Amino acid sequence: MDPPYPDTSIHEVVEQLAGSKLINQDSVVVVTHSSRFPLHANYGLLTQFKERRHGDSTISIYRKEITA
Repeated sequence: MDPPYPDTSIHEVVEQLAGSKLINQDSVVVVTHSSRFPLHANYGLLTQFKERRHGDSTISIYRKEITA
């Protein structure tokens, strides 16, 4: 995902994606966003496992938690 950087609705978009049928246990979600708008560590069952910052850009990488 590469939303417009000043768009603060990115949290809602990632939350909706986390709860959708598009995401399964093998999914990896990569979100590029402004460092001024940090994302949460968790969205539903999506958990951030990497984050890289490059100036005003941040790349957050999530994967789905596997539930027993």
